[in-house]
Amino acid sequence: MMDLSRRYGPLMHLMLGEVPTVIVSSAEAAALVMKTNDLAFAGRPHSATLDIFGCSGRGIVFAPYGDPWRQMRKVCTMELLSSKQVKRMDAIRPEQVGNLLRYVAAAASTGAAVDVSEKVMALSNDVVSRAVFGGKFPQQEEYLRELDEAFVLLGGFCLVDLFPSSRLVRWLSNGERHMRRSYGHIQRINADVIKGRKAARAAAQDDASSTDDDDLLDVLLRLQEKDAFTFPMTTESIGAVLFIHNFINVLVSTCFIDLQM
Repeated sequence: MMDLSRRYGPLMHLMLGEVPTVIVSSAEAAALVMKTNDLAFAGRPHSATLDIFGCSGRGIVFAPYGDPWRQMRKVCTMELLSSKQVKRMDAIRPEQVGNLLRYVAAAASTGAAVDVSEKVMALSNDVVSRAVFGGKFPQQEEYLRELDEAFVLLGGFCLVDLFPSSRLVRWLSNGERHMRRSYGHIQRINADVIKGRKAARAAAQDDASSTDDDDLLDVLLRLQEKDAFTFPMTTESIGAVLFIHNFINVLVSTCFIDLQM
């Protein structure tokens, strides 16, 4: 790509299969696209992969620019990334790191080997489970396996993304089917957890007020119960937010392990 930009300039138009793609490869051109003409380029690309794992734009990362996206951004800024949630994460991390260090110390005292990559990933999963779901849940192992599968599929190659109008490609390629099955399993688990949490909140006669112990799921359900949004927050949109949040944590943990190794 660098050689092409040197030959044809900082702004190139390529056809990736059926998909027209503009390549920007200089700071000046990037400023024109991302700053000067930000609104004109604020839309999100459409592809089978992004439509599936982006829950058809119901989340925030892959949502098309518009009022629903602005609403989800406000939710993330005011609630999910609030100082209260940050402080809650600050309390969870030291506890989980302490558990890991005690495990390593116990293993060292007996001369046992420790798989650092495995334990760091387990640490990340435990932190995410505490922050998002308030702790471990019955389907956690299955959920984490599906997240790992989604990570592999998102990092892979899907021919349908390049030839979206071709029925033959859709018939020959199994990538789209695998993605739909994987994301369907994740959303099914999310729906089960959400249903159980709603029942627990109803049994406890929750007054939908905010507390310092609210995990991420509690925050989203409280916002759903308030029904104060122009665009209602559905179970599917809550599941999309949970998926993106957990997926990003898995991605960050994987990058951390790769850097350490």
